[in-house]
Amino acid sequence: MNTFGTLFRVTTFGESHGPALGAVVDGCPAGVPLTRERIQAALDRRRPGQSALVTPRNEPDQVEILSGVFEDKTLGTPIAAIVRNTNQRSGDYEQLKQVDRPGHADAVWRERYKHRDHRGGGRTSGRETLCRVIGGTIAEAYLERDLPTVSTVAYVSQVGDLVASVPALGLTRAMVDAHPTRCPDLAVREEMSRRILAAKEAGDSLGGSIDVRVEGLPVGLGEPIFGKIKALIAQALGSVGAITGVMWGPPDLLERIGQLGTQFHSVKDVYGGIQGGLTNGEPLQVRAYFKPPATLADHAKGGRHDPCIMPRAVPVLESMVSLVIADLVQQMNARPHTL
Repeated sequence: MNTFGTLFRVTTFGESHGPALGAVVDGCPAGVPLTRERIQAALDRRRPGQSALVTPRNEPDQVEILSGVFEDKTLGTPIAAIVRNTNQRSGDYEQLKQVDRPGHADAVWRERYKHRDHRGGGRTSGRETLCRVIGGTIAEAYLERDLPTVSTVAYVSQVGDLVASVPALGLTRAMVDAHPTRCPDLAVREEMSRRILAAKEAGDSLGGSIDVRVEGLPVGLGEPIFGKIKALIAQALGSVGAITGVMWGPPDLLERIGQLGTQFHSVKDVYGGIQGGLTNGEPLQVRAYFKPPATLADHAKGGRHDPCIMPRAVPVLESMVSLVIADLVQQMNARPHTL
């Protein structure tokens, strides 16, 4: 399955070392303002080589819009966009053609499909996530027109055992992007940076978490049974390869979960913006946990890999949540009073 969504859908395609990767978005209405520059700016936040903390693979990730946009507005037809690969070093992976890398999907892919692209992980590479950013940016353009109150911002909330403090409401992407760790906490982000660089030097890696906060949502977005917004967000974030867990609610939920009900329910925002599977008008809050990248030791030192994936994953998670919201808005408009 390479398509995500019901009415607002994105289909991704391409491999890490193939000619190009891209996305096709169906269900975006006509007349939504959308420029190539907007998509490019989003891809620039995810691209490799943007700081010393990430992979040095130097891909410009220049997007080309092939269809669905005319005079900087959507046509209501499928929107297709691609990014051509220009800086592959496929020879780096030749020795892995018959060797399954520990911690990667090589073995299970070979068992299931009997054939795989070993170059950079092929379709299972994190490079596939650029396609999601294309789709998510188009979703955000649609929401900006039809639900302009919505603001979706993600930030790195933990690296290793370093945990950031919870930022106040009104956090912006510019505030997050002010530091290469994409952590807005002034007290810990320099130490996060130091530890990531130390892990990179040692051929090691670090995991952690990213928090996503959505402000300005209306009440009642989602479906109360199998279409709960928390279930759809879990599916969206769980489809990102490095994510190993998802938690809804405020960052201190694990501390609160042991409280008596009289204590737990006395706090207004304990539900993370979701009640009964529907948005309740409060900020939606979700945390995604990332495992440390599995490329280690000599493979890490000799290749071009991220010692910590979270700084580049921030726009990916924003995109996946925006795709969920855009799809639910479309569904609510289509059947506002059915259960």
